[in-house]
Amino acid sequence: MMKTRIREIDIMKGLLVLAMILCHCIQFFGEESTGLQKYLADFINLTTFSGFLFCFGYVCELTYYQKSFRKAAVKMGKNAVRMLFAFYISGIAYIAFAQRKSFSFDRICRVLLLWEYPGWSEFLASFAAVLIAGIVLYPLMKRMNGKILVGITVLSLAGCFLPYEQIHNPYLALLAGSEDYITFPVLQYGMFFAAGVWFCKKKVSWDRKTLAAAVMAGISFGIYYSIAGCLPGRFPPGILFICGGIAGVYLYRLLSLALKTAAQKNRIADRAISEIENIGRSSLFYLLMSNLLIFALAGSKFKYPSRNFAYAYDLIILFVLYYFRGLVKQKDKK
Repeated sequence: MMKTRIREIDIMKGLLVLAMILCHCIQFFGEESTGLQKYLADFINLTTFSGFLFCFGYVCELTYYQKSFRKAAVKMGKNAVRMLFAFYISGIAYIAFAQRKSFSFDRICRVLLLWEYPGWSEFLASFAAVLIAGIVLYPLMKRMNGKILVGITVLSLAGCFLPYEQIHNPYLALLAGSEDYITFPVLQYGMFFAAGVWFCKKKVSWDRKTLAAAVMAGISFGIYYSIAGCLPGRFPPGILFICGGIAGVYLYRLLSLALKTAAQKNRIADRAISEIENIGRSSLFYLLMSNLLIFALAGSKFKYPSRNFAYAYDLIILFVLYYFRGLVKQKDKK
């Protein structure tokens, strides 16, 4: 997507990809409701989609919003189509492999028309919807400043109070949330995309006001989590869930900057961090292919649900995808 790579963004995407694959392995094969894996899964669920949207916004400002509307719309539209096709592949694979349902033309059409959002694939449809929203809001995003960011943030947080129980249309569910569908609604999560645009436009690494807001959001979420012992409403998202995401995304941002600095100072660290960076550059490949590998095993008799198996399969997936990526590179060199 980027002619000029921003290393900390690729590192951040790489960290998010690694986290999401681990979380999916825990959810399918591990012990998501107890012990360390519960806390890992909760943190990843809280922060990953929001983190990806932040990265999306950052990249869109760098790659698209500095160009004319026509050029930006065409390229963002093509990327949205890529995301949508990834959703189709992942969603149908979930139905076929994980759920082991028989082929049905009606069932396939429901996925293709976005009347149904198969499990562990709905985030890809939301990625596509966010990019389409980014095209529609091009004039606003191009003029992004602090006031616009605050306005979008207020709208996103206000969206958490919508009467979700009255939203029954699948397309509205993708945009604003619903109790009938599991989606990552564009309205409530849109503030993270806008924040990415603002961070890139203003060339902000971190600042005190943003840090203070992240800390306050994190405290409000932390109080709830410590009392309830579980995440606040996620599908559809409540305001405390979104607030927890703010703190988590900012933590990822600081960590990616720290890793970038460490890579510049130490050659050994640079090699390890470069691998994370490479994963971030190929994030869609890793997310889609890992889903296929997880769904295939989950629907087979070869699965072995246990805490350690979840970690082991996570490592196996990363090794297999690293190997596949190497084969592609070798082919390109010939």
